[in-house]
Amino acid sequence: MVQPPKILVVEDDDAIRALLVAALRREPFDVHAAVNGADGLELVRASEYAVILLDLMMPALNGVEFLQAFHELVPESRTVIFVMTAFDDAMVRHVAPNLVHGIIRKPFDVPQLVAMVREVGLTRMPNAPASECDTNVEVLEAGDVNEARPN
Repeated sequence: MVQPPKILVVEDDDAIRALLVAALRREPFDVHAAVNGADGLELVRASEYAVILLDLMMPALNGVEFLQAFHELVPESRTVIFVMTAFDDAMVRHVAPNLVHGIIRKPFDVPQLVAMVREVGLTRMPNAPASECDTNVEVLEAGDVNEARPN
């Protein structure tokens, strides 16, 4: 039997985290959640994820620090990472484009976000053979979440 793709939501806002987890669990996913980057990194050490939804501003280990630590821990990872943020373009530019597949602006449309995760989560597993990845980071507004499509 095929294991469902693992999805990790790393978000310190309880309401947003609960909403995303509930929406994603309606799909054929094994959904895990962390309240900050440090907890998220512990989960990544224990398991591989097809998709990570990552908030930028969090206590204990922020999103940028998480990305750096994740890359050091799993440098050849096939995990698709989407950063979720309410910050302006200046903050977004600090995110390393080679580590992030898309930037999703808060507030976002939950059904569109779930559709995007479904699309990549069901086709792109961490152990899949490596292929050329699009390293261009797209910044997405609330209405165009489904435009982020990693190659």
